[in-house]
Amino acid sequence: MSNSKDFLLIVEDEEAIGEGLLYNFEAEGFEVILLSNGYEALEFIKINFEKISTIILDLMLPQLDGYEILKKTRILAERIPILVLSAKSLENDRIKAFELGADDYVTKPFNLSEIILRVKRLVQRKKWYKTEIALTPRAFGNTIFDMERLTITRNDGIVHRISPTEGLLVQVFLENANKILTRNDLLHKVWQYDAIIETRTVDVFVGKLRKYIEKNPAKPEFIHSVRGVGYTYIPLKEV
Repeated sequence: MSNSKDFLLIVEDEEAIGEGLLYNFEAEGFEVILLSNGYEALEFIKINFEKISTIILDLMLPQLDGYEILKKTRILAERIPILVLSAKSLENDRIKAFELGADDYVTKPFNLSEIILRVKRLVQRKKWYKTEIALTPRAFGNTIFDMERLTITRNDGIVHRISPTEGLLVQVFLENANKILTRNDLLHKVWQYDAIIETRTVDVFVGKLRKYIEKNPAKPEFIHSVRGVGYTYIPLKEV
């Protein structure tokens, strides 16, 4: 496996879709492996996870479904960007994938240019994460956020392990405390997407952070919704 190119693993059992993605991503300069079997994909990830730049993952696969691959991959490698590409379009499917560690979610049928853009952004974010993140633990609400270890520790001692995407979202809130951030602001700063791409991804990820740091996520003290606009993070007031 060459180190000169970004390496993309595509896990897709629909032959036409898989072959189309393989051809187009190779044309974009990626080194690509296409697998159609869930079990084979997981075995490949176990051996090669340190070399994989990004994974495109279908959910409905033979032998082992995408949800199980997500769960097991996150135990092995928390920082591989994973984009779910699935015909499952219900909000519960999207939320479940994000809860298990997906970084992004696109439903079929899809726009090829959008998929290419999203994967390139995930690869760029992974490279940026390696070189430019602030590693000093910081207060986040009533918790301690540690970007290096990818953890949020509550004052009752409960530790939540988080994904790199969740970590980047926390970073953005901390760097823009008391400022109103639109959903498009967050898409650009965290996912590096243009505003023209519509997604509810931001809302789902904010909901996850609230579960980690709020006593009552339905009545947040720290991450507040700004109706029709986006969100604002209000730090804990010093007494």
